[in-house]
Amino acid sequence: MSAADDQEKQNPTAAQDGFWHNGNFFAWAPPVTKPPLARIPSRLVVAAILHDPTKDVAPKCTTNAPKKDTVNAAIAAPCPSTETAVVTAPALNQHQPQSISAYSQTTESKPGANTFVSHNGHIFAWAPPPVSKRQPDCAATFSQPTPEHSFSHNGHSYAWAVPSVTTRQPECQTEAPAQSKPDTPTKAFCHNGHSFAWASSEPKRQSDSTTKAPVQAPLSLSTQLGETQKRMEELGESLERSRVHIERSQFHLERTRAGILESLAKSSRAGTVQPDPLPFPLPRSSPPRSFKDFQDELIEARRLAVSSIARNQEIRNRLSNHGDLDNKLLAMTSRFLGERLHSQPNPQGHVAQGPISQQTPEPLPKNATIEPPKDLPSRYSFANKTDKPQDHVPSRYSFTADPVANPKSVVTGQGQKGHYRFSLLTDKLVRFEWSQDGGFEDRASTTAFFRSFPTPEFKVDDNKDKLEIMTKYFHLTYDKNEFSSSGLTVKVGNDVWRYDGKSYGDLGGTARTLDRADGRIPLEPGVLSRKAYAVLDDSASMLFEDGWIATRKPGRKDGYLFAYHGDHKAAIKDFYRLSGGQPLLPRWALGNWWSRYHAYSDKEYLAVMRRFATEKIPLNVAVIDMDWHKVNIPAKYGSGWTGYSWNPDLFPMPENFLCNLHDMGLKVTVNDHPADGIRAFEDQYKIVAKALGHDTSKEEPIRFDCTDKKFLDVYFDVLKANLEDEGIDFWWIDWQQGNRSRIPGVDPLWVLNHYHYLTSRRNVKATTTPITFSRYAGAGSHRYPIGFSGDTLITWASLHFQPEFTATASNIGYGWWSHDIGGHYAGVRSNELTARWVQFGCFSPILRLHSEKSQWNSKEPWLYEPEARKVMTDYLQLRYRLIPFLYTMNVRACYEFEPLVQPMYWNHEDEEAYTVPNQYYFGPDLMVAPITTPNDSATLMGSVRAWLPNTGRRYIDIRHPSLVYDGGRYVDIHRPLSEIPVFAKEGTIIPLDTAKSAKYDKHGSSRPQAITIQLVVGADAYFELVEEPSSSVPAAKADRPDPSTLVRTPIRWNQKEGVLTIGPEVNGRGQGRDWRVELLGCTKELYKNVVDADDDRPKFTGRPDVQKFDRFRERVRARFRDASHPNSSGLFSHGEQAQSLHSTTMYLGTHAFGGDNADKKREFSLGKDLQLDVVDIPARLHEMLYRCEMEYPMKEVIYNLVTRDGGPVKERVQRLWELERVPMSVKKAVLEIWGADGRSEGNAVEVMNEVPLQEKEVVVPKTGDVVKSEDEWDEDARSEQSYEFV
Repeated sequence: MSAADDQEKQNPTAAQDGFWHNGNFFAWAPPVTKPPLARIPSRLVVAAILHDPTKDVAPKCTTNAPKKDTVNAAIAAPCPSTETAVVTAPALNQHQPQSISAYSQTTESKPGANTFVSHNGHIFAWAPPPVSKRQPDCAATFSQPTPEHSFSHNGHSYAWAVPSVTTRQPECQTEAPAQSKPDTPTKAFCHNGHSFAWASSEPKRQSDSTTKAPVQAPLSLSTQLGETQKRMEELGESLERSRVHIERSQFHLERTRAGILESLAKSSRAGTVQPDPLPFPLPRSSPPRSFKDFQDELIEARRLAVSSIARNQEIRNRLSNHGDLDNKLLAMTSRFLGERLHSQPNPQGHVAQGPISQQTPEPLPKNATIEPPKDLPSRYSFANKTDKPQDHVPSRYSFTADPVANPKSVVTGQGQKGHYRFSLLTDKLVRFEWSQDGGFEDRASTTAFFRSFPTPEFKVDDNKDKLEIMTKYFHLTYDKNEFSSSGLTVKVGNDVWRYDGKSYGDLGGTARTLDRADGRIPLEPGVLSRKAYAVLDDSASMLFEDGWIATRKPGRKDGYLFAYHGDHKAAIKDFYRLSGGQPLLPRWALGNWWSRYHAYSDKEYLAVMRRFATEKIPLNVAVIDMDWHKVNIPAKYGSGWTGYSWNPDLFPMPENFLCNLHDMGLKVTVNDHPADGIRAFEDQYKIVAKALGHDTSKEEPIRFDCTDKKFLDVYFDVLKANLEDEGIDFWWIDWQQGNRSRIPGVDPLWVLNHYHYLTSRRNVKATTTPITFSRYAGAGSHRYPIGFSGDTLITWASLHFQPEFTATASNIGYGWWSHDIGGHYAGVRSNELTARWVQFGCFSPILRLHSEKSQWNSKEPWLYEPEARKVMTDYLQLRYRLIPFLYTMNVRACYEFEPLVQPMYWNHEDEEAYTVPNQYYFGPDLMVAPITTPNDSATLMGSVRAWLPNTGRRYIDIRHPSLVYDGGRYVDIHRPLSEIPVFAKEGTIIPLDTAKSAKYDKHGSSRPQAITIQLVVGADAYFELVEEPSSSVPAAKADRPDPSTLVRTPIRWNQKEGVLTIGPEVNGRGQGRDWRVELLGCTKELYKNVVDADDDRPKFTGRPDVQKFDRFRERVRARFRDASHPNSSGLFSHGEQAQSLHSTTMYLGTHAFGGDNADKKREFSLGKDLQLDVVDIPARLHEMLYRCEMEYPMKEVIYNLVTRDGGPVKERVQRLWELERVPMSVKKAVLEIWGADGRSEGNAVEVMNEVPLQEKEVVVPKTGDVVKSEDEWDEDARSEQSYEFV
């Protein structure tokens, strides 16, 4: 007998074959030829979405009432009868019958004993009966279908028909009648409470699954539209079935629960608990199986359900970006996703949300609920959650340290009243210790992890009452008594330090928080000083012993003296060697972060993320403030400040929400205020209590105790691990309760930072590197990036202090501050202030927009006026483009001990370097001078006083390349709202992600496929572009991978020969990229060196690309030769506005500089000895004066004085300065242009600093006043002449 004959014999032969179960008719359908995808019973899909069944304990089948202390209070279901054998649920790869339609598997109920039954050779999931003991009539409907409603059943199409009055549901069949086609079209059957009549046969069986259309060749627009319409119809039908199915399943789960509770209540009053008789005989069963027995099936069901919803939303989002087709596609979609999808009012201006979040659900009965049933087994568990190395993830109590000093470097002894020890770590760094009992500390402290240095050269002169230690850089003298200001001194250069038990570093370090700061606040000391020494006292710091926290013995003294005499970089590098360096950050952390203290719902948050994409503002990190958890809790539990349970009103399906964010390319962090511990209202209260042996009978809270190792294990491995399993990538630790704990000397913030960071190694598959987000705890906190600086006021004073605060943090090694960009609370709304703050954020370590919980305060750029909106958008996009540069600086900070942001005095010994605290280095070559004051009312520009060091090279503002500056002086810089001063000296290379506008509509950041090299010509330049390893890194080394595995691409510029060399790429995969070079501030010289006047028909090896900008007033085509490939050429574009006006962009082609088949390197000849353009003083002056809001005659006076009048420049500068009717801000703006470039004709570079620039009060005449001097009348007369300005 053939297999087909065997199947035909076994299978039922009637289309109406089926059986009644739990008020639903389950119909058999013939199997398809090709094995379908595995199907999981739909109510288990719902349970899997709502809960994590892999962590549940199997409930026992019993007829007794459940005990009161049962965890999760799962109601025991009645045991099934023993008439039919219960079989094992099929594995996922076995054949299972496909569901006929969404309607044929609705009306689900809560799985009680969780058994499965065999019927007609197929597996059906068992569930307790409903309260009603009779089958529902066909007329008992949930929603009235229309004659157009139809569905496929057993290979036939059925249309809805008006039910007969006498029609009853068919009884359960014990034998399968022969399959046959309905003999008449009027033959009907009852399904889901409705009567359906046979319509016609279908050529093949319908499927509930939606398959993706194969990739086809490009079609015409009309054909594409038709295909899209067809796919949209299929998607709409599938989505509608899924929605109705889930909602009705939830309803019947709740209805069944209510019925069981009612039955139990009746039985309890009678003194016993007996199950209601079943409306149909249950099959013979073995002991019921629990959720845990179906882990694999339920995990797969959950994955399929969540991915299906996310896929539908992704398709909907893609379709919403189809330009001209948008309206037509949305119109088609509305028929299937509900008319309210597009007609619903949108008062907040958010973009349209996806179909899952926006479509209007079908009305449900009044007793229906969308909340998860409270008696289902918990999705949280502590089973198998132990802190053991898994998948090469080390324990949180394992970290690298070498805290014992080299014995050859130690000088120790006993004095008159105690014992002393000096450890010579370097010839400029010494550790000094004193103790009365003779004990010294060799355990790692929060400040010092590594004290084992090579022994330096030093001399010791040890007498009876005096000890002297000498190196090349300091001379220590000690009287062998307890440390005192007279007994312990160290001479460094001309300065002498006397012991006082305090830290000293007058250049400042940083502070624990900027909470409530409105301007400058006191800073803790760093390890740098204007004096020849700095001191770091470590006597009170927390210790680590065998991976766990420890405390010091009182009375012992411990400290470090840094004798670096102004060599600031050497001092900070040795501090990193002592304390441990900054770990590597993941690429995504360097992009844009979105944060707001606001009670978002999942739909609202996703809508904001989509709006950012629509506005072409790419984000990398989604920060969710404290309203992610329950905050409105009963008063008996205290405040809602601490919480670990998702707020079901805002996030009914958190896993789905987090999955959507991840699908957008975003990483997710949520706020945690841990101080109040875990209280009885929390979802995980009982399982955390069980893990800790905590009594829950009185609902006493589980106190937060960072000094209890057992609590900390459960805190991380149960409480937080369960939440991380749902999709939280890392934690925002917001500890605000001070530095005291149950054990004196243990600061909770230190414990939280240290162990959160080490624990985050288990998530490196999602985060790439370990990471945490918390507050600064003290010296050594740089080992746990990223820092949260606190809640700042929205004022100009707050903005003005933040650049200095960020720069001085590097004096204690803290290089990754994240500020509330735009400010957090209070203050005033100011478009200008917010725009300036975003500009600073673009050139700060982390750019995180944030605001308070207020309907008036939010940082979405589209909520601001057009000018500010554009500025904010431009700099958020620029931040995204800067990621290749920033990641290289990230590597530099990790391996070379060079923080991204550095004060000016780190790189210059000039006295002037200490006078510009708000100016800082951003990487090795960029100097940023943020504008932190309002725009002037006359110039309409903001200003900042900058200092340009004398390096022998000129400087250009990369955001304003029309001005070139000589160095060695102060300059008052003036910029409109659209620009922030960022100076680069000649010989600078800045790699950017080319990131065309089309790329901005997607979140996340991956390895860029196109690179633009910004080049400042005038001197040789070198930059090594560094990227993350091509292969994954073990978790134990993820914070600091082997540097030899990093991908490196060198970029060189030879000024004399005019050759740009790219490559070879090391450790790369040889993937091609588009390469461009942008010559900042260089245009005119190219006409001489690049354009070949004898040959205006360049030969191209490939199709050239021309940068197209609407703002360009002209394009110039020219040829440049590839030195390694003489026949290749390219095009560059040239224009006259904004940054591109005074720059030249060249397309170099697509090249791969690594791998076996790629070019090792390429050389591009751009022109020999290219120079920055000379500043055109008349043109730049005219641009500036034209915008000034001042008297027209005085504009003419100033212009003529600078550009047309004869006489010595010094005299003309003096005359300008003495004009009384010109605002001081205008005079300074004129002098900036006049004295910028020493190559300009008639420049004032040499004389501008000789003129006493004392501000004078400007007298603005009232209307009708005539107070002109004779000289001014003469100037006005000359102004009547007509001039042409170019």
